[in-house]
Order: sequence, then C-alpha cells, then structure tokens
Amino acid sequence: MISNNRLQAIDLKQTDQLFDRLKYSTFGSAVVALTMVLIVGPKSDQQLAIWSWFVAIFLVSFYRFFSSVVYQRLDDSAKLLENWRFRFKIGAYMSAVTWALPMWLFYPVGYPAYQVMMILGLAGIGGGAIAILSYEKSILVGFLSIMLVGIISRLLFLGGDLSYQLTILVTLYFVFLMKGGWDIGTSYAELLELKEDTREHNLTLLSATERVARIGYWQWDMQSDQLELSANLAAMCGEAERRVGLDHCIRNVHPDDRNRVQLAIASVDQTGEENSVEYRLKKPGSDSWIIMNQVIKKISDSSGQRFLLGTVQDISVIKSAEQKIFDMAYYDELTGLANRGHFREHLSEQVKHAVRNNLNMAILYIDLDGFKEINDTMGHDQGDIFLRHFSRLLKQQLREEDFLARLGGDEFCIILGDVKDSMSAAKTAHRCLALEQTSIQIQRQEIIPQMSIGIAMYPQDGADADTLLRSADAAMYAAKHQGKHHFAFYDAKMTEAASRRMELETELRKALQNQEFKLVYQPKVSIEQERISGVEALIRWIHPERGFIPPDEFIDTAERIGLINDIGEWVLDTACHQLQQWKSEGLELDMAINVSSSHFSSAGFIERIEQARKAFDIQPGELEIEITESVSRDPEQHIRVCKALHKKGIKVAIDDFGTGYSSLSVLKQLQVNTLKVDRAFIQNLPGDESSVLLVRAIVAMAVGLGFDVVAEGVETQEQAQFLRQLGSIYIQGYYFSRPVDAEQIPELTKTVFNISRFSEVG
Repeated sequence: MISNNRLQAIDLKQTDQLFDRLKYSTFGSAVVALTMVLIVGPKSDQQLAIWSWFVAIFLVSFYRFFSSVVYQRLDDSAKLLENWRFRFKIGAYMSAVTWALPMWLFYPVGYPAYQVMMILGLAGIGGGAIAILSYEKSILVGFLSIMLVGIISRLLFLGGDLSYQLTILVTLYFVFLMKGGWDIGTSYAELLELKEDTREHNLTLLSATERVARIGYWQWDMQSDQLELSANLAAMCGEAERRVGLDHCIRNVHPDDRNRVQLAIASVDQTGEENSVEYRLKKPGSDSWIIMNQVIKKISDSSGQRFLLGTVQDISVIKSAEQKIFDMAYYDELTGLANRGHFREHLSEQVKHAVRNNLNMAILYIDLDGFKEINDTMGHDQGDIFLRHFSRLLKQQLREEDFLARLGGDEFCIILGDVKDSMSAAKTAHRCLALEQTSIQIQRQEIIPQMSIGIAMYPQDGADADTLLRSADAAMYAAKHQGKHHFAFYDAKMTEAASRRMELETELRKALQNQEFKLVYQPKVSIEQERISGVEALIRWIHPERGFIPPDEFIDTAERIGLINDIGEWVLDTACHQLQQWKSEGLELDMAINVSSSHFSSAGFIERIEQARKAFDIQPGELEIEITESVSRDPEQHIRVCKALHKKGIKVAIDDFGTGYSSLSVLKQLQVNTLKVDRAFIQNLPGDESSVLLVRAIVAMAVGLGFDVVAEGVETQEQAQFLRQLGSIYIQGYYFSRPVDAEQIPELTKTVFNISRFSEVG
C-alpha cells in the first residue's frame, strides 16, 4: 500500500511532467494551425471565420504556454496541486474544443484532397496529444473525445461516401489513440510510483504493468553491459534469456533505426532528461517489422543507485490506421499521379462545377502505343521506369490547373476545366503528341513515347462523368485505328464500334472452346525445284453466325485480352498433327508457324515447342517458327530463344523483313534461318526501279549471310520470272496458290510450277 506522502509526490511529478511538455505542445499547435490556415483556408469562402479561429488557437496556446512558464518557476511547496491541475485541464479542454471547430467553420467541402489533408492535420494533433497528456489519461481521453465528436459529427452531417469512409477511419484512429494513450498513461503512472519505491518493488510493479498494459520494459544499471528485459519484451525480441548485452538486444532493431535508438539512450544517460524514440523491431521468426515506441528515463532506487529504464509499446496498429488515412489521398504509388478513384471523384466534381457555372470542359483519354512491347521485351520493371519518366514529361505539358491521373497500366486521363472550345483541347493534345520529339532512355535504348488520345467535350459528348469517360475511351480507340499517335474527338459512331469490339472480345473467348478456328495452308514453292517444298499455317475464324472473320480483325484483340498464347498453342498442336499426317502419306514438307510476340517471349516457350515436336514425331528441320521483325528488337532475350531453338533443330524465320528495325549485327546473332521479304517490296516488281534495287540488295545480303529467302505476295508471272533470276529462293503468293485446306495439299505437291509457262492459280 502506497502512503499518502508517496501519492502526493507522484501527483506532483505527474503535474510537473504535464506542464514541462506543455510549452512544446503549444508551439507545435500554433505551427499546425498556421499551416492549416494557409493550405486549406484558400479553399473556403469563410475567411473571417478562418482567421478568427486562428486567433482563438493563438490565445488558447498563449494561455497554456504562460501557465507552463509560471508553474515551472514555483517552488514545490507553492504548487497547489488541485488548483494547477484544474488550470491544466481547463486549458486542455479549451484547446480540444478549438481544434474541433475547423470542421464546422471552414471544412473544404468539394475538395476531397484538402478534406483528407485537414483530417490528417487534426489526427496529427490528436496523436501529438499523447506526448503531453499521457501523464493524465483522463484528460487525454476527454481531449480526444471532444475532438472526435467535433470531427465525426461534421462528417456525418455532410454525408457522402468519402465522409463516411473518413468517419470510420477517424473513429478507429482516435479509438486506437485513446486505448494506446490510456495504456501509456497507466504505464507512466505506475512508473512514477515505482520511482518512489525500492528497486525490487519497482520490478514487481513493472511486471504487473506489463501484464495489464501489454507493454515491455528494460532496465540497465549502467555498471555493466547487461540489460534486464521484462518477460514480454524478451518475447518481442525473440530472446530466450532475460539478461542480454545491449549490442545483442539492439540487433533486432531495423538497421536504419539502430543509430537513432542508441543516440536516444546516450542522451538520457548524459542529460538525465526523459526521451522517446520510435523504431522498427523484427518480429521473431518473421521477416516483417513492427513499430515500437520507447520512452527512456533515468531513475534511482532507495539506495541512490541510478538506472536507465525504458518502456516499450507496440504501436503498429496506430501507425496502420494513420497509413489508411494517407491512402485516402488517392495517389498512384508508381507515378505519384492521382489514381482512378481520385480521378473519378474529381471528374464528378468538375462536371457539377461546369453545370453550376454553365462552363465547357474536356477530358483527354491517353493510351500509350507500343507499351505492351516494352513490357514484353524489357520486362515489367523497365516498363515501370518508363511510366515514371513518361508521367513526368506528360505533366510538364499541362497547365497548373489541369488535372492528370493514371487510370492503371498505360492509361492516363487529363481533365481540362473551363475550356473555351474544342481547339483548346486539341492544342493540349498536340502538346502531348509532341513528346515524340523527346526520348526516354531505358537500358541504354532510346524509346520515343507515342500515344493515342481520345477527346470528349462537355456537354455535347456527355452530361455526366461516366458518359464522358466512355466517350473519351471510344475516341481513343478511333485514334488508334487512324494509325496510332493521333488524337480524335468523340463521334456517335465510335460508341457503336466500341460495342462491337466488346462483343468481339466475348465471342473470341468462346471461339477456342467451341472449335471455331481452322488452319489453312499457304504453299511455299522452290524456284530451283519448281515444286512445293513447304507450307505456312494460317489461322482462320469461322464464326457460326458472322462467317469468316479475317485475322486482322481478331489477332490484336486476342493479344489485348491475353488469349493469344492459348490460340498459339492450338495452332502449334494442330499444324504439327497435320504435318505428321502428311508424312504418313509420304509427303516431304516443312511447316512454318507464325508466333506472336508475347508467345515467343513467354516462359516455357522453348520447352513447349520441343514437346510438340516430339509428340508428333517432327524431325529437325521440318518445323519453322516465324516471328515478325519488330519482335526481334530485344537482343538479349531473343538471341537466347533463337539459339535454343537452333540447337534443337527448329528453324526460325523473320517475317515481313525490311519493314522493321533489326540491325544486321543483331540479325546475325539471332541465328535465324530464313528471311521473308515483305509483299510491299514485291508488289511493284519488276516495273519499279527502286523496288528492283531493294529486292536485289535484300536477296544478295541474305544469301551472303547464309539465310534462305522467301518472297511473299507474288501475284503475277512477271514477278515470278524476275525473282527466278535472283537465284535459289522460295516464293509464296496467289500466282501459285491461295491458302487452301489441308486436303488439297497432296494434289498440289504433284504440280510442277514451270514459272515461264505457269500462269494460273493452282
């Protein structure tokens, strides 16, 4: 049982601690108040109320600061505990009421980001209250309760999703503060009692405090390097022993925080003043970290021996609540731009503003052209780096009042408020497209940002946020269909096209399952032998209602929705099975199969090709994988894949050669077998002199490097005869045969294509 004298001494020490911390608190309150007035204030039209509130905060802070100064100059005998404790309580409650008033005086309605900022400021004041009021937990709970009632009553009065979400988070945060402050206050009170008792009695009471408040403590007698840990702290640190060295104990602290913890301990040892520090502590048996708050004091026992005493509490839950409030700020983690949620709220507010003030506005929907290729060839990490650079460049093209958001992936959106006409939006789109004059360096490669931009205008293209966004999205796809790196305004026909596109995506997902695809085969004729030497497998989609759908209409869609690899697997198995059947009939043909960029770059591609080759008894040299020239722009990855295929006897062909960007050095390293000259070079032969020179050069180069050459798109006898003069190459085209069903190939293999006389489609 503690005597009345000891209780009085403990009460006096508690009051000393309250007033000792008060002067720092009042200064911090004034700074936060001024910051809130300067940042949030301009968003309110209640300027008189704002500055009146600031004066009130200043007066309350001055009163509390003055009380602290007077109290600290008094002798202990002159400190009438009830009188000064009452003064402190009145000042604290006055401060709480004043801090609850901003929600009612100048809460920035209509500015979600500033609403969250004000809530964060008030939450910070509540969190800071723990540092000063924990020595009197009843005052702390009263202070936080007043603030909480003021905040949530205003939020509930306003209503709306954001207000209700903030109400939940603020309530959780303040409840955690109250609980944490109550526990800390209990701990402080018991620690002050322990200081008046013997060391042995102190340790006994500290153990009780640890069990009640779920905190840990350590004690260091400074005569040795040994620290005595409480049972709970030993468990937090994963220590089996209760007495450990300081260096041994601190090893569980995060490396970035260790020096700060050691400096805090040294400061208390040297100055005798209480100190506190937050740090991260590794959870035993885990790689995760918990956040601890440690208060360090210098105490002495009844014999005068001095100790350092530290109390430790897990505040991870409080920090988690703070983080959730920060997350309400709606900013994209990768780019720092507003994210989709923030964008939609801001767009809705801008539409309301335009309605009220009879204004025009525009939104620009931006989709990067070729970004998927960056991810496929360089990896997603490099794609993220590109997005960060692009976001910074894009923001530089906009006015300060323009709103830029990243909706996800490679999609961005700009809100232009109060535009005069469509030309204002067009000029902004021009500035964005002008980024093609700037390059972004990724892995020592210069990448030029290109984009397709769709523009929707309010009110003609939509009277609400959702309609405007759909209109801008449809316009963006129209810009892509114009050849990419364009901008397009919304037109009613675009909505119909977007609906057809969505319908196509749905039907395409069912097509593979319903076996709506088939393969046809384009013969490849050897000029030297004048016979078919092989075929190229081409996919066709036979829709049950719409009939034949050309590959140009669904291949891009299959890539966009992630179905292209599955289709590629079906083509591989079907073509290999057909080749096996022809071989059983005595036909000697090789099979060429087109492969998409994503399929060629996918994990396990080489193993999948080898699996199909063995399953259908395909011999080395009988299977050829065709990739477009643009696929081969990632040297490291594609050199690896081509070399692996080459070792397994699987040939590789570069399709549409001459239309891409491959350098000769990379082409040689890729270890390809065949170059297919694009039909664009063949169609003007032999009359066009430039086409003649280009084709001669390509064939001469390819033959010199040891590649086979296939000329695509041969449609006339003159083209065939010209190509025959170039040497031993292969020809594909309608002059010999259109793509045919598998059943027609055996008959075509019997045909002798005497090029000088052959003049009909076989």
